[in-house]
Amino acid sequence: MNFNIDSIIFIGFLLTSVLIGLFSSYGVRTIREYAIGNKNFTTATIAATIVATWASGNAFFGMVEETYKNGLYQIFSDCADVICMFSIGIILAPRMSEFLDKLSIAEAMGSLYGKYVRIITAIAGLAMAAGIIAAQLQVAGLIFSYSFNCPIEYGVIIGGIIMGLYSTWGGVRSVTFTDVIQLVTFATMVPTLAFFIFDKTHVTSILASPEVTRKFFSFGEVFNFTNSKSLYYACLFLFNGIPSVGPAFFQRIAIAKDTKQITKSFVIAGFIWLFIILSIDFVSLLTFASHPDLAPTNVVKFIIFEQSYPGLRGFILAGIMAMIISTADSYNNSASVLFVHDFCKPLGIKITRELLGMRITSAILVLVSIKLALSSGIGQGYSLIRNLIAANTFYMPIVTVPFLLAIFGFRSSGKAVLIGMIAGAITVLIWGQLLGIQYIPSIIPGMIANMTFLFASHYLLKQEGGWVGIKDLAPLIAIREERSEKIQRFITSLRGFNLSKFIEKNSPNNQLMYIYTGLFCCISLYANIATIDYYTKLSFPGLFQFITPSVLLPATALLSYPLWPNYLKEKEAIAHIAWNIVAFYGLICTGFLLTMLSSFDPFHVMLLTISIIIVAMLVRWQWAITMTTSGILSTFLLTKHNFPSILSLSSDAIKLQIMYLLVLTSGLLIVFIKPKQEQETLLTSRVNYLRRKILAKEEEMMRTLSLLNVENNVQTRRHKPLNDIIFISQMLFDFYDGLSGTEKQEAAKIILKSFVRLENFESNIANLSKLTAPNLEFANEEINFAGLISERLKICRNLYEEEDSKREFVLSIDKNIKIIGDRSYLEQMIDNLIINAIVNCSKGIINISLEKLGTKSLSLRIKIA
Repeated sequence: MNFNIDSIIFIGFLLTSVLIGLFSSYGVRTIREYAIGNKNFTTATIAATIVATWASGNAFFGMVEETYKNGLYQIFSDCADVICMFSIGIILAPRMSEFLDKLSIAEAMGSLYGKYVRIITAIAGLAMAAGIIAAQLQVAGLIFSYSFNCPIEYGVIIGGIIMGLYSTWGGVRSVTFTDVIQLVTFATMVPTLAFFIFDKTHVTSILASPEVTRKFFSFGEVFNFTNSKSLYYACLFLFNGIPSVGPAFFQRIAIAKDTKQITKSFVIAGFIWLFIILSIDFVSLLTFASHPDLAPTNVVKFIIFEQSYPGLRGFILAGIMAMIISTADSYNNSASVLFVHDFCKPLGIKITRELLGMRITSAILVLVSIKLALSSGIGQGYSLIRNLIAANTFYMPIVTVPFLLAIFGFRSSGKAVLIGMIAGAITVLIWGQLLGIQYIPSIIPGMIANMTFLFASHYLLKQEGGWVGIKDLAPLIAIREERSEKIQRFITSLRGFNLSKFIEKNSPNNQLMYIYTGLFCCISLYANIATIDYYTKLSFPGLFQFITPSVLLPATALLSYPLWPNYLKEKEAIAHIAWNIVAFYGLICTGFLLTMLSSFDPFHVMLLTISIIIVAMLVRWQWAITMTTSGILSTFLLTKHNFPSILSLSSDAIKLQIMYLLVLTSGLLIVFIKPKQEQETLLTSRVNYLRRKILAKEEEMMRTLSLLNVENNVQTRRHKPLNDIIFISQMLFDFYDGLSGTEKQEAAKIILKSFVRLENFESNIANLSKLTAPNLEFANEEINFAGLISERLKICRNLYEEEDSKREFVLSIDKNIKIIGDRSYLEQMIDNLIINAIVNCSKGIINISLEKLGTKSLSLRIKIA
């Protein structure tokens, strides 16, 4: 390729990656900073580096080639990656608290089973890392060859040098920050490429061809496990779905500040990766649909040079290179830690300057990987995805099995684990080399052998341990309590469901919104009908005669809302129901029907999307997704039953278009609308909480003024928060226009917290004054005490805890405890206890327990661990 826009984009990306990597490496001085940083990474950054490490260039080539060649078989196995990410985040992460202070997977294994297991784990991890880096450099060689028409070997060497420059020097911090840039690059490139090919291809008739149907939609054939191909891909599904917890991914776990952040990071990464793999598989599907006779190993090259245009081509090359570098640098960094920290140290090999030793090891590993890549015969017609399987061949049967068992609470001796490791390695060698069984990868029988011999040696040799459970139960208990509370809250909400209140919550609270919705519905209807083809209108005259008045009638009713008689306005349920009818029927159902009548014309799709977004902004996002999904699907089914000829106007790919529309709109709502609404809900709850407190305490604050014997204490305790409120309020008033949005938000936060502290103190004094009254009366009522504690804990955490809190609350509460008492005093008591715990515990675990002591006594304990 000559020096043009594509080469400028490609070279610019490489230079940017190197510069960012070197810049972010500044200040790394210790082995811990090199290995896992300072644990100050955000959740989004960790999620980005997880996806960037997972999304290797080898995987991209392999997915495209294998999906083109094997269709649904490969798509089925690809989806297991997402299951693996969710499994790590939801199942494994809460059980891994004891490993968060470890620098590597080998150190974690050594802490459990001794130094020999640690050394073997380090060796297996080094072999895995070298294999994966070599596989990435092979793809790098192909990309450089495509870009500059140079020999593949030169590309391998250049790719290794670029990747080694910053990962060798900067450690995990430079790797992580460059991963973010690389994720943005290829996560943008893949869907852009899919959209361009989709727009370029005449997909309406191609997707309905018998070849496409047979390869991509033959579910019966794929899930028929009596044939060897289905069995092979079932094993590949297991390989992808079982968390290997390799060196690089253990590092991604170790850089998190707590298990909660691990869970969030892997769940977010799972959704991002699902979107990426579906886009990659969609690219393969479209390429096969339009060009079914390509050699699988040439598909990626064909896509780059024949399915794109100048500019996009350079962007694609940069995106694939981002996948390559992001994976290779992660394994290079983690492997250098394994060698110095977990291989040399247990063997007694002293390295006085460990940080320098890691950097030298990293450079040597790059050279070894380049040698492996050059000696393996690149571009000779075999599938690159098999290299990834080969790289894991000895790691998973040796390390993964005992480590996963340890996470779930099974501990044994180093002897039993070593026996299992040896059995796994021997099984892999026998299965692959002697038996030569190809349709079942040797990894699966190797893992089974390891597990079998580990259990057998543990129980037959009577080793200590067994299913002893995990060391730190606090995060797991906290998650179980939270899940139990959510289930209980959901059941309670179902039992107390009120349709009128539900409609009220999912309707606008401003009468102008009723007018604007009715107006937009009328404009949208006229715009849709006016731009539909004249002959289409002639074909369905009765349908248009029904649609127009049925939509305009409720829309006009909303438009004339200010003219409604007062007795109708007072019955707000009528307006709420009318608005939901217009939103569901007028905007979504009718909008989608007219979109189908227009053959999914871009203008009509745009109007429908705007309608959905408008609805989502005025109701809760869950209800918006429910309305959108049910409206589109019900309209499609009714049209299919009553007007099947409309579907023929759209295309043969209408189901694909509907799926795309649903995924697009749901994604928009979840990504953009959901966080905004959750933030608004939180702010509203805080405001309501403070308003109730102010109104309830006005009279009590007056009594406080008469308590002369505590006057000095009152003045001292309220002086600081009162001054904060006055000072910050004055600053906001004087400099409001010159402050940034962040500064305004921070000022408001200070005022809120200062006010809450002041209000809380004065409330305590007011309650204290009540106790001096001669005729003290309590408002006795039956209270679910356990539920009250959970409710007050949630409110206090929202009001008093900082966003980057390192506290964990562990609740051990009897759910069936009910008492008779005064709710306001009990709330104040619980709030004070929780607030004091938050103030006196900057990080750590706060245990809250509630249990019965006989028939008339309770024990409530809040303990800082």
